[in-house]
Amino acid sequence: MAYLLYYLLLRPLSFLPLGWLYRLSDLLYLIGYRWIGYRREVVLDNLRRAFPEWEEEKVRTQARRFYHYFFDSIVESVKNYSMSEAESIRRLRVVNPEIVAPHAAANQSCILYGAHYSNWEIGGLSFPSQFAPANVVAIYSPLKNETMDRLTRHNRERTGVTMLSRRKVYEYFAGDELRPAVDIFVADQSPSNAVWQKLHWTTFLGRTTAFLAGPERFAVRYDRPVYYINLRRNARGYYSSKIYRVTDTPRDEAPGYITECFVRHLEHEILRDPTPWLWTHRRWKREVPQEVERLLKTRPYLPAEYDPIPDRR
Repeated sequence: MAYLLYYLLLRPLSFLPLGWLYRLSDLLYLIGYRWIGYRREVVLDNLRRAFPEWEEEKVRTQARRFYHYFFDSIVESVKNYSMSEAESIRRLRVVNPEIVAPHAAANQSCILYGAHYSNWEIGGLSFPSQFAPANVVAIYSPLKNETMDRLTRHNRERTGVTMLSRRKVYEYFAGDELRPAVDIFVADQSPSNAVWQKLHWTTFLGRTTAFLAGPERFAVRYDRPVYYINLRRNARGYYSSKIYRVTDTPRDEAPGYITECFVRHLEHEILRDPTPWLWTHRRWKREVPQEVERLLKTRPYLPAEYDPIPDRR
């Protein structure tokens, strides 16, 4: 079934001009938002809680803007199945890739924090040549359908990016075979870890929120410089990306500092323009432990508990 979906639908559609695909996006908006109401209540609830000062009409206006972008991003992702590398670079330009170039020159890898904000699929195609000679490694969660995962991974890797399953991250960092590398973590998803002490807790968009601590843990253990990379939509189908330095010396930072910097960068982007963030995601489904609420009354954030002693093997 996955092969039929890919070769009879997604692949042929990808050869259509984006202008035609955007007409499809407008139709999907009518069906998905107006008629079916795909996760509409989740989106509205997330927006109401993130922006309690907004009137209801503004909340619904922003929801409509989000859904228009959401379906645009879907057809853009379909277009990526046949988009050339040159076209992807024209549509997504990193404005300051030179900020990480010294690490590649020194044969050193670094970590880039990203988020579910704007269309990362185009980035996967355009980043390798823009970050050369460093290897680009994107950590991702494999699709449940193995066939679709393999086809999608093959498409993402055709311009040089390495797609690394999150299940193999420990092995990858221990081996360090792709050095120098730019390791990209999309780190704003809702954590599945059941142990609250292993998560980073903070106030995000006005709500107590848990974040994964894995990227910070790897940065400290393997002494990798850390950056935040944003992605802004400039026009329909066109994006720009900018990199911000978090720290060159992760082992010198206080526990939680790196993750908190990421959270604040992301929050700034969302408050600037809420539209491209993934509001359909049930980001706050996790129950907040009472102990976390109590501790956050006396400190700005609660860092995850992990062994801060670097692995010097």
